[in-house]
Amino acid sequence: MFHGYIGDTRSLNDVVTGLLQGRTGTLELFINRYFLSMTVKEGLVTEFRCDLAPFNKKKVNLYNLLIYCLAEMLSNPEGFFAFYDEETKPKGLPLENPVGSDELMIQATIVRRELDEIVDRIISPYAIFKATTKDQRAGFYEGKNLIEAVSLSQDSIVSVLREIKDLLIEGKLDIYEFRESDHSDAPEIDYMMEGVPLRKVNMVAILESLKNNSFSGIARISSPTYTINLFYENGEMFAVYPVDQDIFEFFLSPDKNAELSLVNLESSIVKFVAMRFLSKPDVDMVSSQFMEVSKLVLGLSKYKKDALLLISEKIGDRYIVFKEGRLLMNMVESSGKFKASDTLRFTEPYFVSLFFYRKVENLASIVYLFMINEVLSVFMKRSPSKMNSIILREAVRYPFITFSEGKFHLVKNPGEEEERDLMALLSFMLELGSQEIGESKQEEELEFQLRPFKDIFKVLNIEKYLQVAHG
Repeated sequence: MFHGYIGDTRSLNDVVTGLLQGRTGTLELFINRYFLSMTVKEGLVTEFRCDLAPFNKKKVNLYNLLIYCLAEMLSNPEGFFAFYDEETKPKGLPLENPVGSDELMIQATIVRRELDEIVDRIISPYAIFKATTKDQRAGFYEGKNLIEAVSLSQDSIVSVLREIKDLLIEGKLDIYEFRESDHSDAPEIDYMMEGVPLRKVNMVAILESLKNNSFSGIARISSPTYTINLFYENGEMFAVYPVDQDIFEFFLSPDKNAELSLVNLESSIVKFVAMRFLSKPDVDMVSSQFMEVSKLVLGLSKYKKDALLLISEKIGDRYIVFKEGRLLMNMVESSGKFKASDTLRFTEPYFVSLFFYRKVENLASIVYLFMINEVLSVFMKRSPSKMNSIILREAVRYPFITFSEGKFHLVKNPGEEEERDLMALLSFMLELGSQEIGESKQEEELEFQLRPFKDIFKVLNIEKYLQVAHG
C-alpha cells in the first residue's frame, strides 16, 4: 500500500501516471475537495467512483465524467492519495473501454485549459445555460451546466467544451441562473466585532442584535483569566462553553474588563466547531508519528461522514469540517483568532483528533440549572434545613452536577440524558415547593427573583424551555 500528500500538479501527475503503470489495485484521491476512486487492472483504469452525481437522466458518458473530475482536481492539485495494491470487487462505474493513466492525465490537462477559458466567461461551472437562438447545437445545452453538458454528450469532452466556448463567443449561448456547488469555495470567516471592551457595549442590546440579524458563529468573551464561547445558529444561541459559567448572571452584570469578539461563520459549520469544545473526541490527540492522516481524510470522504478533523499544530488548532464527506471548512485558530486556510499541508509534528458529528446543544440544560438554583434560593429563605436536605438527597442521584457555595454546578457538558435529568430535578423542586411553600407564594418569589433577567430571557427565548419544564 502507498499513501501520502499531493501538493502540486507534478505530484498529482506522478501519482496517477507513475504509480499506476502496470499495476492492479485501487487508487483513491481526495484533491481540491473532490473524491475519486479508480480501479486499475494491469495499468488500465476499468471503473471509477467520484462524488459528482451521475445525474439520473440519459446515458452518461462515463469517460467524459472521469476526465472532468480529474480536470477539476488540476485546478487546485492539493490533497491526499492512497493506493491499495490488490484486486477489488466491482463497486464503481465501469468504463466501456479501459484507459491508461497517461491518456487520462493528458486529456485532463487539455480539458483544464479549456475549462479555464470557459469559466472566465460564465464565472462558475455550475451556471445554467440558455440558448439565445434556435441553433440546434445551442439547444442541446439549454438548462444544463458544464458538468451535465460534458457528461450527457456522447461527443468527446474536448469537442463539447470547444463548441460551448464558440457558442458563447457567438452569442448563441448565455447563462440565466447560478446554482450553488457541492464543491463551492470555503466560506469566509468574518470578524464583525473584535476585542471590543464590554464597558463600551450594552450586552442585552448585543444579544438582541445577534438574534434579529440571524447571526451564526461564535460570540467570544475574553479576559486574562477566562474565555466564554457562545455558539449561535441562525440567531439562536444553542450552546455555551465552559458549561459551569453562570451566563445569566454574567449578562446581567458583565465584567467591564472583558472583551467581546463576534466571529461570523456559516450556519452549516458552527455545530461542528462547537464539538471541539463540548464533545468527547472519537480519536483523541494521536501523534502524526502513529496515524496516517491521508487515509483518515480519504475514509471520511469515501464513506460520506459528518465529522470534525482537528489537527493540532505548532501554529495552532486546525479545524477541518466534513459534511457528507465533503470538505466544508479548513481554518486555523491561532492566538485565539480564526483564519481560513488554503492548504492541507500540516507541519510536523502534529496531533490528530476526530469528532464524528453529534448534537452539542446545552442551552436548555444551562437554563434548567439556573432555574434549579433560583428555586433553591427561595427554599433557603423559606425552609432551609428541611427543604435543602430533601433536595440534596435527590440531587446526589445525578453525578454530572456538584454542590458548592450554595449552588449546583455542572461538572461535564450535559447530553440529552442529562438534560432530561435536570428537567426532572427542576420539576421535582417546583412540585416540592408548591407543597411546602404554596404554589402562589413560590411563583411570587420566583417572579421577584427573576425580574432582573426579564429582558435577557426574552431575547434568548428562554420561555420555551421553562414551559417544557413546567409541563
